[in-house]
Amino acid sequence: VHPGAHPAIIDVDLFEAVQSTLDANRQRTAPAKDIASRAPLTGRIFDADGTPMSPTFAYGRKGRIYRYYVSAPLQRGERRPSGDQEIRRVPADLVEAKLTEFLRRTTPSKSDDPLDLLTRIEVYRDSLQLLMPVVQLAAVQTRLEAGESAEQDSIEPSQMRICLPLRMRRRGGRTIILNGARSIAKPDSVLVKALRAAHEMIDYDPSGLPILDQAPASPYQRRLLRLAFLAPDIQQAILDGRQPEGLSLAGLLDRPIPPSWAEQSRHIVGTASRRT
Repeated sequence: VHPGAHPAIIDVDLFEAVQSTLDANRQRTAPAKDIASRAPLTGRIFDADGTPMSPTFAYGRKGRIYRYYVSAPLQRGERRPSGDQEIRRVPADLVEAKLTEFLRRTTPSKSDDPLDLLTRIEVYRDSLQLLMPVVQLAAVQTRLEAGESAEQDSIEPSQMRICLPLRMRRRGGRTIILNGARSIAKPDSVLVKALRAAHEMIDYDPSGLPILDQAPASPYQRRLLRLAFLAPDIQQAILDGRQPEGLSLAGLLDRPIPPSWAEQSRHIVGTASRRT
């Protein structure tokens, strides 16, 4: 028998069937890796602890690809600490779509990919906080919707900090995104009473600037007074009963309150969100 002319070791039909399966698997796997590697927020998205969130993907039914951004420790196989309620994995498509919609609505940029405008994205349970160049601050502020805020960042003056009220919740192993604040107002009577008491300690001049004739007598009153200088959107949320979940009078009195409204949104609102 001449070389190559002997009977086939594997049946031709079986060989072709196996080859077709291998080709199909290659076609299914390669695009997924390409999609994950092209994740546009790579290197710019972080969890509530400041840990980078890296792109990954998984297959669903019928080969559908699901993309995610996942905190680095989980990607390394580390276990989630007991009691940890932070958001460590987010659906990439949903986050990218929410950010793209916001940027197209608020920025005058004609960029093909508005996500290029973002410097940093921070994921909290009750918000996404964004950093982007401050040169667009005025334009963004005029296009904000209820619950959204934008201020110059006190740590990076060349950047503005934007807070989007998007609630992240883990349901059945998945992370879902809910728009806006809680739908049912739940006023905290203790917090509302304390806020009003703080305002009663100060007067205002004709231009609306606060006047304090003398320092409050007790250490408690001095701490309480600081509530009158919370960012207007935080104060209004307290009065409306739409303050972040976990925000309490004790929590406000026990921590320093930054003078910058943008920093207040980051540290006070962000910390309250992480406690729930």
